[in-house]
Amino acid sequence: MNAAATNSRGIADVDVEGLLLALTPPCPSRTAADMELNATLLVQAVIILALMAWLTPMLFGPLLKVFDERERRIHGAAEEARKQLGSAGEKSALVEQKTKEAQADARVILTTLRDQAKAKEQQLLDDARDAANVRLAEARTELSGAADAARRSLKDDAKGIADDIVKKVLGRAA
Repeated sequence: MNAAATNSRGIADVDVEGLLLALTPPCPSRTAADMELNATLLVQAVIILALMAWLTPMLFGPLLKVFDERERRIHGAAEEARKQLGSAGEKSALVEQKTKEAQADARVILTTLRDQAKAKEQQLLDDARDAANVRLAEARTELSGAADAARRSLKDDAKGIADDIVKKVLGRAA
């Protein structure tokens, strides 16, 4: 078989791992004895310690303070929001309770006013009925008197007419 096979697109596949192993030069193994300890290591350690000593108050301290302040504000705001939500819920329940109480009071007042209005209406109707009955009785009495007067007048007129008829028919007074 060939070292390079073709895939479905017709492009040659290459053994990448084999190529890397072939191109990498052999590395001699190092031991602890091969490492040199000299002044460079000491200078690097001093530089790192000096940088740490200088960066701690100049960068890390203020940065940590900013992070702590940010965390405190976030948690403080969240706690404040929780308190206000709880307070809002309590206030909402209180408003709802007061609204129900006010509605109940309004119903009682409306019922009382409705009953008073019905009583006043009944009283006005009774007064009007009594006044109408009194006026009707007066009208009946007046009508009765007028009818009696008309009857007497008709009786007198009938008597006069009858006397006139008798005079005319008989030629003399009856």
